[in-house]
Amino acid sequence: MSTQPAEPFNAFSEEYLGAVRGHDEPSAAHEAETSGPFSLVEQEGTLALFRAWESYAGGDLPQAVFRHRETALLFQALWPAVGRSRIFRLRAAPAAAGYELEQEGEIAGSFLNFNADAVLGGHFASYLTRTPLSMALLLEASGPAAQRHIGRILGARTLPQR
Repeated sequence: MSTQPAEPFNAFSEEYLGAVRGHDEPSAAHEAETSGPFSLVEQEGTLALFRAWESYAGGDLPQAVFRHRETALLFQALWPAVGRSRIFRLRAAPAAAGYELEQEGEIAGSFLNFNADAVLGGHFASYLTRTPLSMALLLEASGPAAQRHIGRILGARTLPQR
């Protein structure tokens, strides 16, 4: 008896798939792997992150498995940003104002110190704000109390005369 999972169904023939496996991946292959859309599937007290067309029943393995719903929602929201070209980059050499921050080819600011983590965080935050579903998942993950406060903050910032 084999312990290997069954290969998920694929409309392309094994002959074709075998032939293309030897080809180099295009530069956008990582984005294709992470682009989604993704869904969460509950099983045995965990939440599994699958591409919308994948499932345990189809022989697929999830991209990730989480114990807590809010954690699963966060990763469902940002997973597609993982493969995207970075929105921000820091120039390697400092200028007079520090390390220049590039945003899609233009100087958007500067950092006193080289901070790759902050730049990566900016990439994810920017992606979330550009993607309504991801932003909704992020708000859902924040829970009712945070949503109530967010509503009040947005109301005060948008309609300050009230």
